[in-house]
Amino acid sequence: MKPNKKSYLLLFVLLMGFCWIIPTAFSEDKPMDHSGHNDHTSTPAVSGGEYRTEQPDAMDHGHMDHGESDGSIFRTKGAHNDMGMSRPEDMSSKALLARGRNIFMHMCVFCHGEDGNGGGPATEYLYPWPRDFRKGIFKFRTTHTGTLPRDEDLYRTIVEGVPGTSMPAWKDALTPEDTWALINHIKNFSDRFKKEKQGEKIVAQTHPDSSSELIEKGKNLYQELKCNRCHGDSLKGDGELSESLMDAWKHAVFVHDITNPQALKGGHKPDDIFRTISSGLDGTPMRSYIDLPEEDRWALVHFIRSNFSKKFEKAEFETDIYSFPVAFELSTDPYSPVWEGAKTTSLVLRPLSARRDAVEIVNVASINNGEQLAIRIKWNDPTHDAFSELHSDIFRDGAAVQFALGAVTLHTHGHNEPFFGMGNRNKPVNIWHWKAGLEEALEAEDDLEYAGGGVDMDALIYGGIMSNPVSKLNATGLNPVEELNAEGFGTITPQPPENQNIDGDGEWKDGIWTVVFLRDMPKTGKWDVDFAKRIDPALMAFAVWDGAKEDRNGRKVISVWQRFNIIKPK
Repeated sequence: MKPNKKSYLLLFVLLMGFCWIIPTAFSEDKPMDHSGHNDHTSTPAVSGGEYRTEQPDAMDHGHMDHGESDGSIFRTKGAHNDMGMSRPEDMSSKALLARGRNIFMHMCVFCHGEDGNGGGPATEYLYPWPRDFRKGIFKFRTTHTGTLPRDEDLYRTIVEGVPGTSMPAWKDALTPEDTWALINHIKNFSDRFKKEKQGEKIVAQTHPDSSSELIEKGKNLYQELKCNRCHGDSLKGDGELSESLMDAWKHAVFVHDITNPQALKGGHKPDDIFRTISSGLDGTPMRSYIDLPEEDRWALVHFIRSNFSKKFEKAEFETDIYSFPVAFELSTDPYSPVWEGAKTTSLVLRPLSARRDAVEIVNVASINNGEQLAIRIKWNDPTHDAFSELHSDIFRDGAAVQFALGAVTLHTHGHNEPFFGMGNRNKPVNIWHWKAGLEEALEAEDDLEYAGGGVDMDALIYGGIMSNPVSKLNATGLNPVEELNAEGFGTITPQPPENQNIDGDGEWKDGIWTVVFLRDMPKTGKWDVDFAKRIDPALMAFAVWDGAKEDRNGRKVISVWQRFNIIKPK
């Protein structure tokens, strides 16, 4: 029986409590109640509960707990080696259709919107905006321009994500069956899939190796075809038209730096670039060049790759991170010898606002001595953006580590984890936020007070360094780390001073930031993770702010959730 509007709305409200969304700002102005109105130590939900329906023929999803397999790739998380070339026999089953809708409501709705219009609540924090599925226009295809993508094209985008944008790679979060169910639901947003057949696949007949002759030919074609008007002579996206381009949805187009293999949205490998050149990016000014001879398209491929400014750096998207036991006293010294030989993990970061030269990877390590736990993160940043005596309104570099609170696990027990940016109602998160420049700011305050003979000259001249809305330090006094909590949009708030129990320090050297967070392992309140008693992996995520890109609040680069495993000393 078709549900009425009232029951449909009730279902949507209930599902909102389980949704993941691309994160918003870590700094909002609506306070969170620290009085303890929620008990976050409840028993996890039944596995697969968020996908169940009231339909009598609904599929039993108990077998979908990730990490278990009956031998079928469809029931094994991350088993995407065939990249969509295999699929369930009955793609039209009611159970699969219901599963796809519920996965969408759980993972995708806050960006793409309930009706697939690309206008979910997170959209105001994202650039470019999420895809509007209703017109059936898709950028990333193996088909001719103007035609529908093939199912395997949608599959590839879901599991690989879109580099340079906020679209994550969901390959570690979904089984192949999940992915096919989600494809089914996405196709229901546009009538085109009911009226038209999927497009014919463009297949390369040759795969020539790179050569100086082919690269030179590609260089000449790049100029003849006026590719430089958008991508620039440098290929860095600074062409004369780059700031004035619009897409089919009347949104501004961001032209990426195609000398950076990490930023190529359709992929950086030769076949990926050949596919993009041949099919074009529908809905954008990037047209299809299928009219060119195949050799010419390969020439452009190898010319573009010959201009790569660096090697592609592989990193994890969603993985296990370990805190290893050590028999030493811990400190916040970023270059302490205790870190020598510590196992590190490199994680992919995604920008919420598209930019060139984004911080793309963060390197993470953790150690503990049974009493204290330290987390060290490192990332490349060519500029040191901290406090400056000459510029009181400078945007500062920063970083944050975030933990999910309560008995939550990733992609199991009904997907009971909060969304990886700020949590959601009844699913709070704990955030450790570090900002660069504490030492410089304090020294400047002392110098100005001394120079003015005791008069607070900085307040007299420009309102005070410490009160400046951009460079303002946190409320924890001499500690550059502020501990906060959030439970969804508009709920971010600092913990009370007596519960601020995170210490930290960061140093910039030779273009690399190294930041260490340090905390006692027992928790001081219910709004902290209890590392001393934790048995199951905690969920952790990361954010980095780049002052040179004017990052602040929700303008940053982020990771998805990781599983944080603590190995305590025996």
